[in-house]
Amino acid sequence: MMMVSKIFSLLHFFNLLYLFTITFASTEEATALLKWKATFKNQNNSLLASWTPNSDGCNDWYGVSCFNGRVNTLNITNASVFATLYAFPFSSLPFLEYLDFSMNNLSGIIPPEIGNLTNLVCLNLNINQISGTIPSQIGSLVKLQILRIFQNHLNGPIPGEIGQLRSLTELSLGANSLNGSIPPSLGNLNNLSLLYLFQNQLSGSIPEEIGYLRSLTKLALSTNSLNGSIPASLGNLNNLTLLYLYENHLSGSIPEEIGQLRSLTKLSLYTNSLNGSIPASLGNLYNLSHLYLYKNHLSGSIPEEIGYLWSLTKLDLSTNSLNGSIPASLGNLNNLTLLYLYENHLSGSIPEEIGQLRSLTELALSTNSLNEIGKMKSLQNLSLHTHNLSGPIPKTIGNLTELKFINLYANQLSGPIPSVLGNLKNLNFLELWDNQLTGSIPFSFGNLRNLQYLSLGDNNLTTEGIPSFICNLTSLTLLYLSRNNLKGKILQRLGNISGLQYVMMPHNNLSGELSLSICNLTSLQILDLGRNNLKGAIPQCFGNMSRHLEVLDMQHNDLSGTLPTTFSIGSALGSFNFHGNKLEGKIPRSLENCQRLEVVDLGDNLLNDTFPMWLGTLPEL
Repeated sequence: MMMVSKIFSLLHFFNLLYLFTITFASTEEATALLKWKATFKNQNNSLLASWTPNSDGCNDWYGVSCFNGRVNTLNITNASVFATLYAFPFSSLPFLEYLDFSMNNLSGIIPPEIGNLTNLVCLNLNINQISGTIPSQIGSLVKLQILRIFQNHLNGPIPGEIGQLRSLTELSLGANSLNGSIPPSLGNLNNLSLLYLFQNQLSGSIPEEIGYLRSLTKLALSTNSLNGSIPASLGNLNNLTLLYLYENHLSGSIPEEIGQLRSLTKLSLYTNSLNGSIPASLGNLYNLSHLYLYKNHLSGSIPEEIGYLWSLTKLDLSTNSLNGSIPASLGNLNNLTLLYLYENHLSGSIPEEIGQLRSLTELALSTNSLNEIGKMKSLQNLSLHTHNLSGPIPKTIGNLTELKFINLYANQLSGPIPSVLGNLKNLNFLELWDNQLTGSIPFSFGNLRNLQYLSLGDNNLTTEGIPSFICNLTSLTLLYLSRNNLKGKILQRLGNISGLQYVMMPHNNLSGELSLSICNLTSLQILDLGRNNLKGAIPQCFGNMSRHLEVLDMQHNDLSGTLPTTFSIGSALGSFNFHGNKLEGKIPRSLENCQRLEVVDLGDNLLNDTFPMWLGTLPEL
């Protein structure tokens, strides 16, 4: 009985000793964290108000969790912490496993002492202001599974020691200023599922060893200065769902092996210098939803196999040197919402099958025919500018009632503008300039109440006067009717379109007097009515518009009277051209207030004035 009592007393002693040790350790850790908190630039942080000497760090402190009385987790993400890591107690937290300081305002460097946190499993410093280099001591954190230092100001190379972190599953170092090459040692990270190194200044080639990372599901090396070819070894990454290599200096051909990545959903290789043909093997990527190969030097034809990618929603092959015809198999892509093939050397007409793409909302092609366009009832963006399109605008475009953008400028379209375009009540942008269109502006355009840009310049339109229904387009910000054969008077109610910013109607046969209502256009930045037959006086209120008006061009008209005298201080006016009129009087001294003036042309008038010396004081003139 005596022996049992002694054993019980001994166990009780060790239990008290254990509890005392735990309490002592927790107190030491709490004290160290309070010392770090004392260095914060914002001591009145409400979220960390619970961090006090008289409270229980393990149970009462915000963002702190413990295991067996020792600090195990620090999660103070998005807590408005303004501090550095210089005074952080790395050596006092030996049991720390999870450290999340993301979305704060941490600045300064990552101290080398971070290598003391040898039990760390997760380190998240995303979205801070941390600068300097990544310390090589980070390679000591051999238990680390997640390393995130995305969107900071880190510079210097990626330490090769990161290749020692064999437990790592996520490595996210994107959106920094890291330079140098990608360490081949990253190929040792056999458990890595995510590798984000995008938006840095990395150079050199993509290491072949990256192809050894068989667990990788997401690889983003985009927006760097990587060169050389895409390693064929990437074809080994059978679990890869995302491959972003865009905006680099990669050259050579697209490896056939990329077609082995059967799990791939997004493939973005755009804005490189890739050449050769598009591999037919890409047709094996049945799960692909996004295929972006634009802005390269790809040649040859578009493989018919691309039409087998049933899951594809976005296909952009624009700005290459592709030739041949558009494959009819693209008509199988029922989920396609975006199809961009412009700025290539494609020939032939749009296959009839393309008209079956009922989900398509954005279409931009290089082709010679518009005949099948009217079948794409979901289309919102029709962009076929600069494609040598000829013939009339098909009336079937009027069936596309979801359209918001029509860009058919810089072609050779002829004939009248179809009145059915007035049915497109969702239309925001209508750009038909630089064609050979004739006839009048359709009266039905008065229905386009959502229209913001109306650009019909550089055609042969012969409307007798600017149609009055233009004043119904109260959402209009740009009215571009330059270089046509428009006749008649400037609309008296043009000033009702209060949001107008650009009015450009030079090189027409407009006549009559300038409307006072123009002075109501308080957002107007450019007013160009040059080379018409306008007459009468310039409204004095034009001078008051100089606070927002940047270009005022009335050259080569028949205007008379005097110049406005009310140009105010703070004027935005940069160009003032009344050359070739019949203006009299003197140059107004108030032009001196137009400190941004770069162009003043008042030649070939009847002004009774010499060149004023004060004009020479304008800094931009």
